[in-house]
Amino acid sequence: MPARTIARAASGPVLLLLALAPRPAHAEMNASVRRQLMEARERALAERKSSETAASVRPKFGTTDPETINVHAYAFKANTSSDLILDDGNGYRYFGAPGVPYMAAPVQIPTGSVVDYLGISTCVANANDLVVGLFDNGVGGSGSGGGTLLTSVGTFSGCGVTSVSSDGEAFYAATADHPLYLVVFFAGNAFDGTTKFNNVAVGFRRSASPAPATATFGDVPTTDPAFQYIEALAASGITGGCAGGNYCPDNFVTRRQMAVFLAKALGLRWPF
Repeated sequence: MPARTIARAASGPVLLLLALAPRPAHAEMNASVRRQLMEARERALAERKSSETAASVRPKFGTTDPETINVHAYAFKANTSSDLILDDGNGYRYFGAPGVPYMAAPVQIPTGSVVDYLGISTCVANANDLVVGLFDNGVGGSGSGGGTLLTSVGTFSGCGVTSVSSDGEAFYAATADHPLYLVVFFAGNAFDGTTKFNNVAVGFRRSASPAPATATFGDVPTTDPAFQYIEALAASGITGGCAGGNYCPDNFVTRRQMAVFLAKALGLRWPF
């Protein structure tokens, strides 16, 4: 009988013997490893969900709590539809052909915020090949010349993050109908992928309203050390004073009044 025929005839008993043979120890070990890794994965997912939940219910508020908004390169649009924007495969964006060397993206921060810093993550061949600016585009976006520049930063050469502090000078005091936007300017006119960016960060803090020229309450003159903050409470509708056009600044605050102040000031709205 040819060898091939013998192999075919013996294949059935051989497979049966293999199936009846005891499983090697490493198979049980592999099953144990897989089980432990699956359990570790489930624990990690549960811990991550817990941490994400905790982070999502911890609001940002107050004048000393810094906040950061990150705007990824994919949020930026070219000036015209004919401008070619390309990706390097790692999230960095750049112009692929000569055109209008600007990309812009909207950004939203609370009215009355102080912009602390502006940063950009880039890879550039030469210093200041990329420049990013934060603009207030006026009422309804009607700002002439692109609007008012609040702060800007150029870049160092190489790959990394460049940031600049505005030292509290960039104050966004406009009302909500003033749109803000970021502009990235490819100043070096490089269109070969050597000048690219992947993120712009805007750091800011909330602030209390500036003090008005005249007093709202008869017992809180403009010379009172708390004048600015009492006026901010009144202007925002958190308090209407005590009685007779007064605020009664030296009166004690009850826990009931404290609850009203805090809930209205922080906008506390929680599911029950």
